[in-house]
Amino acid sequence: MWQVFESVYSHVSWERFNDDLDHKDHVILLQDEGEIRGFSTVTVDRVDLRGRSVVSIFSGDTVIEPSYRGQTALQWAFFRYIVATKLRNPNKLVVWFLISKGYKTYLLLSRNFTTYFPRRDHPTPPWAEELIRQLATQRFGDALDPTSLVLRFGEDADRLRATAAPIAGQTDPDIRFFAAHNPGHAQGEELCCVGVVNSHLMLAYPAKLLRSAWRRAGASSAHGQSRTRP
Repeated sequence: MWQVFESVYSHVSWERFNDDLDHKDHVILLQDEGEIRGFSTVTVDRVDLRGRSVVSIFSGDTVIEPSYRGQTALQWAFFRYIVATKLRNPNKLVVWFLISKGYKTYLLLSRNFTTYFPRRDHPTPPWAEELIRQLATQRFGDALDPTSLVLRFGEDADRLRATAAPIAGQTDPDIRFFAAHNPGHAQGEELCCVGVVNSHLMLAYPAKLLRSAWRRAGASSAHGQSRTRP
């Protein structure tokens, strides 16, 4: 796991990586023939928001080797995890709390959740802003800027290598939104976000993953046929 992590991030420390891992409940591994090619770390917190019990699924470092990006195995595993958490807590608000210094993590939220914040097409409602502040302060203390909802860890912060997820030249509106709201992402600053785990997500997300798999299978088949033609 450390080897994969170090290949994607710079300004990293084994001690910090190991300490972070000690504070997680679970690790989801992406493996190929026994070799770790990616992973995500997860923990579950419980907080009270305006008298309502909230279950927060916090995902820490999510890393995939470049040659394995586009695979959906890790996404399927994480989806099963959040669904199982919701089924164990049917009457509680269950959210995915994530922090993102790279736009690809933010896109996992914006592309798959119907109710999430912050977002480009809707202002963050007071309850969501309050929840983000509470979760971020509980976990990261004074590192949170309460106005921008960005975490700043200083000069030694882990950061993506320049080649991992460059934003320059990107025109996607969600990517531009992320860049505008986290201008210090290249220095390891993290945008705090929440996505609500609800019935719509549990029905729509598997269908989306299946459609994506069918498209890839069709493209692969077409590519194979074109190569075998005389």
